[in-house]
Amino acid sequence: MTSAPASQSYVFDPVWEKETERLRTNEAIWDPGTLERLAALGVGPGWNCLEIGAGSGSVASWLADRVGPDGRVLATDLQTDRLGALARLPQVDVVRHDLREEELPEAAFDLVHSRMVLQHLPDRAAAVARMVRALRPGGVLFLEDTDSSTLFRSFLSEDFLQDVRAAGYGLMRESGHDPRGGHVDLQLVLAAGLEATAEGRAVMVRGGSDQARHYMLWLEFMRPRIVGAGLLDDARIDAALADMADPAHHWLSQVLISTVGRRAGGAEPGR
Repeated sequence: MTSAPASQSYVFDPVWEKETERLRTNEAIWDPGTLERLAALGVGPGWNCLEIGAGSGSVASWLADRVGPDGRVLATDLQTDRLGALARLPQVDVVRHDLREEELPEAAFDLVHSRMVLQHLPDRAAAVARMVRALRPGGVLFLEDTDSSTLFRSFLSEDFLQDVRAAGYGLMRESGHDPRGGHVDLQLVLAAGLEATAEGRAVMVRGGSDQARHYMLWLEFMRPRIVGAGLLDDARIDAALADMADPAHHWLSQVLISTVGRRAGGAEPGR
């Protein structure tokens, strides 16, 4: 695997001054469900795991603890500066890798996992094919991407923050993000010949929480583009940020769709 430049079309800037906080607040929303599902898949001692788009390293760190000294975890990302502590673990390798263009070790992993990666890529079928080739016979592919249609649904009103969602996600679509990416994952995994199942989960977010902070950071990052495009003005964005910071408000997250496929044949993972 070699280094490649980050795409200019990717929605988020990996060197944005608040990007580390954005990634960590994203983990606050989604890690509990992701880790529960990984545990249910039986990840354990001796497994060889690949974490694509490792972000700040929370899932890869959990995997390293589960696989123990006899297992291995390869954590990849376009930006690996946040993974220094992870790289110091003896069973972990951290590599800068571009899934769009670079191949992965073939038939090497019991588990390949990615979260909120594929929905940003232009050729997702090719990316899934690379991940499938990286699986050992009997290995598990676990993909997580979102359906954003539920975001900000609230008891407060039918249109709570819906203008903000429409403006932000409309611009994200122009940068290559698919707001229904989780649905596409299942079709790609089935088309790749794997037996697969999928389920969705959502989180009720309370204003002012770490989880709410994630959406505030999303809006702060998108603000110049939203205002520049004339979709919303600064006053409306300020009001939306105040709503997100208010503990009296609760709203629904996106639905994170978890797709699990298994490559045919092979021994039990970790053996």
